[in-house]
Amino acid sequence: MLCLGCLLMSEVQAADLASTIHISEFMSDNRQGLRDENGEAGPWIELHNASRASINLNGWSLTDTATNLTKWRFPGVVLLPDKYLVLFASGKNRTNDLAHLHTSFRLGKQGDYLALVDPRTNVVSELPPVPLGADVSYGRVPGEPQFHGRMPQPTPGRPNPGSGTGFSPEVRFSSPGGTFTTPFALRLSAGPTGAVIRYTLDGTLPFSRSPVYAQPFQITNTAWVRARCYLPGLLPGPPHSEGYIKLASDVLGFSSSLPVLVMDTFGINSPVSTHGSFVHLSLFEPVNGRTSLTNPPLLRTRAAFHVRGSTTSTLPQAPFALKLLDEFNEEARLPLLGLPADPDWILYAPNVYDPVMIHNPFIFELSRAMGRYSPRTKFIEVYLVQTSGGLKKTNYHGIYILIEKIKAAKHRVNIDRLGPDDLQPPNVTGGYIMKFDRLGPGENGFEARDDSGIVYVEPKEQTIMLPQRSPQREYLRSFFDQFNRALHSSERKDPIKGYRAFLDVDAAIDFHVLEVLSGNVDAMVLSTFFYKPRNGKIIFGPHWDFDRALGSTDHRDENPRRWNTGPFFGGEWWPWLFRDADFWQLWVDRWQELREAQFSFKNMNALVDRLCNELREAQPREYARWYLQPRGGSFQTEINHMKRWLSNRVDFIDSELVQPPRLELGPNGRFQAGSLVGLAAPKNVTVYYTLDGSDPRLPGGKVSKNALPLTNAIRLENGTRITARAYDPAHRQTGGPPLSTPWSRPLRQSLPLH
Repeated sequence: MLCLGCLLMSEVQAADLASTIHISEFMSDNRQGLRDENGEAGPWIELHNASRASINLNGWSLTDTATNLTKWRFPGVVLLPDKYLVLFASGKNRTNDLAHLHTSFRLGKQGDYLALVDPRTNVVSELPPVPLGADVSYGRVPGEPQFHGRMPQPTPGRPNPGSGTGFSPEVRFSSPGGTFTTPFALRLSAGPTGAVIRYTLDGTLPFSRSPVYAQPFQITNTAWVRARCYLPGLLPGPPHSEGYIKLASDVLGFSSSLPVLVMDTFGINSPVSTHGSFVHLSLFEPVNGRTSLTNPPLLRTRAAFHVRGSTTSTLPQAPFALKLLDEFNEEARLPLLGLPADPDWILYAPNVYDPVMIHNPFIFELSRAMGRYSPRTKFIEVYLVQTSGGLKKTNYHGIYILIEKIKAAKHRVNIDRLGPDDLQPPNVTGGYIMKFDRLGPGENGFEARDDSGIVYVEPKEQTIMLPQRSPQREYLRSFFDQFNRALHSSERKDPIKGYRAFLDVDAAIDFHVLEVLSGNVDAMVLSTFFYKPRNGKIIFGPHWDFDRALGSTDHRDENPRRWNTGPFFGGEWWPWLFRDADFWQLWVDRWQELREAQFSFKNMNALVDRLCNELREAQPREYARWYLQPRGGSFQTEINHMKRWLSNRVDFIDSELVQPPRLELGPNGRFQAGSLVGLAAPKNVTVYYTLDGSDPRLPGGKVSKNALPLTNAIRLENGTRITARAYDPAHRQTGGPPLSTPWSRPLRQSLPLH
C-alpha cells in the first residue's frame, strides 16, 4: 500500500537524467480529456526531449512490464530539442501514422510499470505504478524531473505546472528587483514551519542539493538571486528570481524622453536551452515624461537573446532577437510598452544605412494605415551589461527599435498555427509563413537555389522536415506546383484556372505598391514575407527590413526618379504577374487611390516629423556612441533628405501614370439632381465615363461600349453613378513594369435615388 507522501512525491531511478529524453507526464484513466484521431479518450503518455539535439526514436521502446522492456517499439518519429511528444497507451498498436501513435498495451487505471527504453535496452526513464483516479495526470516537476507526483491540471504536449496543489509555496523576497545605489540586506521567507529554502547566486535553477538559505544576504553589488522552497511531503515550489543592479555614479543623472531597457547577463554567457544566451531585462518607462534609472522598472523578466540578421549582424551596433522566459526557460507571454503580449521580440538597431533611424517604423505604420498588418514598433534606449559588476555609462548601447517578430499569433499574423496533427484537409492547408531570403545556417529552403530562395518561417524548417510532418510538406509542394503551373499557363488570367485562384491579388498589390514607394533595394528577393491561411490564398506581407530604402546611404536607392531602385518587377513570380494588363491596372488604381490619403505629402511628412520628434533628444547619444556622421551635418538635414527623397519619388511615379480626372461642380456648387458636373483632366487626355456604375475600361484595356467620351458637363439625375477614367493611348511607363497602361484610376461618384 502506497503512503500519501509517496503518491505526492518520489524520486526516480538514476537512469532519469534532466539532460535527455524522459517520460514527463501520463494519464492512465482519461475520460473527459485528450481525444485520439477517432475521437476516443484513452490513456496517454508524454515524452519530453530535454537535450540539445534531435532524437530519432526509431528502435526505442515503451513498456508497462519490467520483464519485457521492448514490448512496444517506436517507428522513425523524431523529437526535436525541448519539444514534447504525446501518444496514446490505448492498446490499438498503431505505428504507420507517425502523428498518431498508439502502444500495443493499455495503461491500467490502478497503475502500471511504465518505462522508456533505448535501442540498447537501457531503461532511460521510468515512473512507478500509481492509482490516480479519473482525469488525473502524473508528471515530473519542471526543472527538477527527479521529482514527480500528481499534477494540478493535465498539460499534454506542454510544460507541466510548477505550482498549485501539492507544491511547496513560493519564496518571498524582502526587496523587489531593480536598481540600487546603497547596499542593503535581502531576506527570503516561505512561511510554513519546516520549509527549506535553497538558493543560487550564479543564475542556475536551485535544486534539492543547492545551498540552504540561513541568514540575509548583503547586497553590495549587482546580484542575481534565485530561490526555491522545499517542504516534506510536497513537490518543490515554484522558483523565484530577482536581479539587483548596482548603479555607478556616472548614470545616476541619466534621463530620457524614451523608455530605457537594461539588458544584464550578470557575467553569465551560457545558452538557455535552444533559445540563445541568458539575459535579465529591466524595462523603465517615463514618469511625468522622463525616464530615470533610479525609478523602479515597469517590468522585470528573464529572457534569452542572440545577435540576428544577415549583413546587419556584422555591424558594430548589432540587432538582437529576444525571447521572454519564465523560471523554467519556457516562453513567457508578456506585453512590452503597451504592445500585445508575446514572448518573441526583435531589437532592431538603426545602422549606417538608415541615419534618420525611422525607415522601418515609417513603412510599417503606412502599411497598417492601408489596412495591412505590419509589426508595431517602439523606440527605446538600451544599456547592455555583459560583465559582472554594476551598470556604468560605458554600457550605453544606443537607440533601438522594439519590433514585433513576424509569427502566427492573434495580434500578429492572424492565421491558424499548424500543429503536428494537422495532416489532412482542411487543417493541412494552413497556416504557413514563408519568405524569399538568404538561407540561414543549416537551411535548405523550399524551392531554393544557391544560397537563397523560399525559406520556411513557420513552421520552421527543422519542424516541417520531421518524418511525422511529411503530409504538410507534400501539401505545400503540390499547392505551389499548381500555382506555378497556373501562373505560367496560357490561362493564367482566368479567375478560376489562373493565378488568381492561388494568390490574394489585392494584398499582393498593396505589398508591392508600398515596396515601390520605399525604393527598397532588396525588395522581392530578400526579407520578403508571405503567408497562406487555412483554406486561403497566398498573402504577401508583412513588410520587413527597410534600412536600405527611402534614400539610404546604400546608393542603389539614391535616385528616386527611376522605377528600379530595387528588383520590383523581378524575383520569382512578379515578372509573370505584371504581364497581365489587368494586374498592372489594379496597381495603378491603388497607387492613385493612396496618393489621395496615406501617400499624400501632408500625411507622409507629418509621419516623418512625428517619428523623428520622438528621437530628437536621444539622437545625439546614438550618434556619439556609434560615431555616425549625418549627411549635411545634422539630424535635421537627414530628415529633410528623406522628405525630399519621398517628394521626388511620388512625383516621378505620378508623372509615369495617366492622372485621374477631377470632379468639378457646376455654377450651383452642389452635388444634387439637376446639377452640372464637369470632369477635369490633363491636356490631350480623353475622359471616358459611364452613368450606370460600370467601368469604362474593359478587362484587357479596351474601351467599353458603354463608355462615353466627355465633351460637355454632365447633368445629374437621381440614381446617377458616374464612373470615369482618363485615357491617353500615347502615354507609356518606361524602365519599370513590362507593360504600360493608358488608363488612370477610376473616379466614382453616386447620386442616391430619392
